[in-house]
Amino acid sequence: MAKATDELYRNEAYKLGSKEKELEEFQRHVQRVLAAQQRLAAQHFSGQRHRVFHAKSHGCLTGKLNLLESRPQSTQHGIFGSNGKTSYDVLARFSNGVGSDGHDLKPDVRGIGLKIFGVTDRSTDADGQRPRTIDFLMTNSTNAFGRDQEEFVEFMEASVNPGPFKIKLLRYLFTHRKVACLLFKATSRIVSSLTTQRYWSGHAYLLGQDRAMKVNVRPGGDPENKKGTMGCSKVNRNYLSIDLLNRARRGPIKFIFSVQLEKNETSTPIEDGRVEWKESDSPSIPVAELVLDQQDKWHDCENLSFTPGHHITAHRPLGNIGRGRVFTYEASQKGRDAALADPDESMVFGKQL
Repeated sequence: MAKATDELYRNEAYKLGSKEKELEEFQRHVQRVLAAQQRLAAQHFSGQRHRVFHAKSHGCLTGKLNLLESRPQSTQHGIFGSNGKTSYDVLARFSNGVGSDGHDLKPDVRGIGLKIFGVTDRSTDADGQRPRTIDFLMTNSTNAFGRDQEEFVEFMEASVNPGPFKIKLLRYLFTHRKVACLLFKATSRIVSSLTTQRYWSGHAYLLGQDRAMKVNVRPGGDPENKKGTMGCSKVNRNYLSIDLLNRARRGPIKFIFSVQLEKNETSTPIEDGRVEWKESDSPSIPVAELVLDQQDKWHDCENLSFTPGHHITAHRPLGNIGRGRVFTYEASQKGRDAALADPDESMVFGKQL
């Protein structure tokens, strides 16, 4: 069972006035996620359960997260600290947003999940502690599709069961105008390559003990990344996967990993997932380079769990959405019989640790 934190960050607040009532709502969300997962399985996968969102994978690449020496002191906490490692092994899973396996030209959100290996939680007694993984999940939408986890679950239900002529989904979007604008902004453009997209976390995380951040990755400086789809026509329903693998065969794929620092409760709120942390209020600060290796085949990570529940104390997911996703992601993972443990780093990256 997922665990809730006993202490809130200073700008967090329990929904419904108490931790107990918020947890009760999260448990109701778990049941609704399982029902949506069952419906998607019956509609699209002959009864076999998959992820409720981001079901279609475009590939899982190995790589490195290399910390930048130039990162400011204000960012040097957790995995970005100055007293730890300077480079981490990473698995990067690229995906479409919906819970089905459709044509890549269909309007959709695109995502990247980063599984970072060899992390030690320095906030606890490190004696005998084994390194672990932490996950950062991002999409090419600046925000989550909901103020809080309840609103996001409502969006999930409207998406999974849109009704005749999508009347239920349209009704939801009409009554949630901010969510509708975010969805249109993220899905109204044709994506030629996943390597040209910028990806943002949908909620905030801790940065150390007394600061909040959001994270994002943007394409590196390789001008080749700006080219259109590589090696196939968009008529192919899986053209994004083909393009990604072709680029990985040609050479490393690079992104810049940045953090945005919380400024105040108005411009960079923790508890309202619909409010964009604008660059004018909180500029992105580069802290690392994500380098995905040159390779000619995918790593098999479809049975793995990518979840905000994989975190250390210094990077705990924040806000009602962040706290709630720990529970709903765990429910989805159990529903599809995902692996309970992450793979061993030495097995994935083929090296002696």
